[in-house]
Amino acid sequence: MAVKKKVKVNRINRKVTAIAALMIFVLVLLEVYAHTYVQVHRLPVLTEEEALKLIPYYYNSTCTFSSDGARWLVALQNKKPTPSLNFAYLYIFKMEQNRSFLVQDIDLLILGLNSTSNSTGGYFLARIEELDYQSNFTVVRIWYDIGQIGTYQVDFGLRVKVYEETLLGSIPKEEMKVPVTATIYYGP
Repeated sequence: MAVKKKVKVNRINRKVTAIAALMIFVLVLLEVYAHTYVQVHRLPVLTEEEALKLIPYYYNSTCTFSSDGARWLVALQNKKPTPSLNFAYLYIFKMEQNRSFLVQDIDLLILGLNSTSNSTGGYFLARIEELDYQSNFTVVRIWYDIGQIGTYQVDFGLRVKVYEETLLGSIPKEEMKVPVTATIYYGP
């Protein structure tokens, strides 16, 4: 009888060990998936002066926005529009970030544009042409077109989603529209 009990105990121990090993393996796979399912570009924290020195040539305007313990700076670079292709560039920098043991990083994912203008007779079209991830900033290249001669008050309306990088992976916190406004004159 003692031999049968020992055999049953050994089988139970092997089953428990196999189940425990399988659970650990599944948890490791889930952890790896949680850290890679969303590719968020990690930006370092810079001062405003450092950030603005990184913009090539010039910038037309800047705006800041914050969410979930972090603050970003967006600089707009835009030339006078022409009848051919027109591009605007948004330079995005991280200015501030509150970290803790559970939250290692807070960063953005660029979703798109929700552009608007005050045009009454013409039209204003804008779309993201390219995203360029640099080591200290992100550049959003925007193609836009204006329909008629006039002065336009435009909002490129950058849509972003804020993610927190935690021990459990990237957790979405907030989706928001960043108002990036400009006055654009199109004409002779």
